[in-house]
Amino acid sequence: MKKRHTQVWIATVLSGLVLAGLLLMFGLGLFDGNKPEPTVLPPDGAVTATPAQAGETTPAGTLTPQATPTPAGAVTPDATPAQTGSLTPEATITPTPGGKDNSDVVNPQLETAAYCLDVGEGSSTLFCSGTTAVLIDGGDAYTSSYVISFLKRLGIKRLQLVVATHYDSDHISGLVGALSAFAVDEVWGPAYEGDTKTYASFASMIRSRDVPWTYPGDGRTFSADGFTVTVLASSVPGTARQSGDAADDDAGMGDPSETGEDTSLALRVTLDNVSILVMGDAGAARERALVKKGAVGKCDIFLVNHHGSRYSNTSELLGAARPKYAVISVGENDYGHPAKECIDRIVECGALIYRTDVQGTVIFSIEGDVIRPYAAALEDPYRKDDGGIKSAEKLPEGVTYILNGNTMKYHLPDCSSVAGQMHRNWYYFYGTAEAAEDMGYQPCGNCLGKH
Repeated sequence: MKKRHTQVWIATVLSGLVLAGLLLMFGLGLFDGNKPEPTVLPPDGAVTATPAQAGETTPAGTLTPQATPTPAGAVTPDATPAQTGSLTPEATITPTPGGKDNSDVVNPQLETAAYCLDVGEGSSTLFCSGTTAVLIDGGDAYTSSYVISFLKRLGIKRLQLVVATHYDSDHISGLVGALSAFAVDEVWGPAYEGDTKTYASFASMIRSRDVPWTYPGDGRTFSADGFTVTVLASSVPGTARQSGDAADDDAGMGDPSETGEDTSLALRVTLDNVSILVMGDAGAARERALVKKGAVGKCDIFLVNHHGSRYSNTSELLGAARPKYAVISVGENDYGHPAKECIDRIVECGALIYRTDVQGTVIFSIEGDVIRPYAAALEDPYRKDDGGIKSAEKLPEGVTYILNGNTMKYHLPDCSSVAGQMHRNWYYFYGTAEAAEDMGYQPCGNCLGKH
């Protein structure tokens, strides 16, 4: 009996302890169903929305996305305010590129190089360094697939900057395809509105991909991975180059066949310590104005204006720029490009001349102030056929092999198969045999033996 009383006493004590514990927990609010959720801190590097920079000039209606991370290329504000009366694309609310967040798209480590792409009678130049890629112009519609495939072969997934020097179809048609195929951080273009279907497609693609579109002012600079793009001269709306201007040009350099606006952006691209001048289809009047205001300094590589038109590439411009290399982006045309007068002036200034219609895509690898061309300069720059291009008597320093992009063979420079000729699909190579084979090339059976 005594044992039973002891058990009852223990049970009573335990029940009392449990009840006391429950009362204490309610008192502390641990069972309160309205307790707030814990605050979740943002991950490291989270970005908050910031207002647009003062002085930024963008087409009206361009949406500034909130909480967008700063791209790899930091861009300084425009040096000049928006110009009154400039035409602007209409505002459209659109999804992010591809309808998804692609902020994690990162390019592989790219060689520091300038690629003057073979886009026929048009222009398209790719600049790469580190993980940053910038495309200036995109060629015409029929070469758009080539531009896209070339960039994809390099492993490019994102273009930090796309520039339209002006809105002619042979410069922007291919940009429509590039905007569709790659993530793009920003687009620059001149401050006027085109009146063609190509321009409408270009503007529509930018809006549909929700890419910021800027009319950059003089001095605007993009900078990333050791290279910069600087606007030497922006476009000036209303400065139409009308038919008949040639009569007013005391040097006879106006183009009586052209109407429209001489509004090409003038740009200086600096890769490491190498300077490259890009001016789109700038004509004589615009060239002289830039020289007069001191905007054109010495450059190493010059992308010849307007496909080698006789009405561009004045002696004044070439004298100020004094390039070492001049690249003419040109294809089959009815305009006489490149004109003998233009080539004469380039030869006179002492630049080595390259032509995409003869040599295909022209590549310059850059390291510091060393420029390594992947094609031979033309011994006869007036030649228009591509039957054979006599190579320079002295190879550029560091060339190890000659690559044949047609047969996918690599040769020693003195191989009898090369025989002093550089065809448009043959390239100088500066790497090892293993590197060439990693690119898909096989050794020549004559000079290197069979594996």
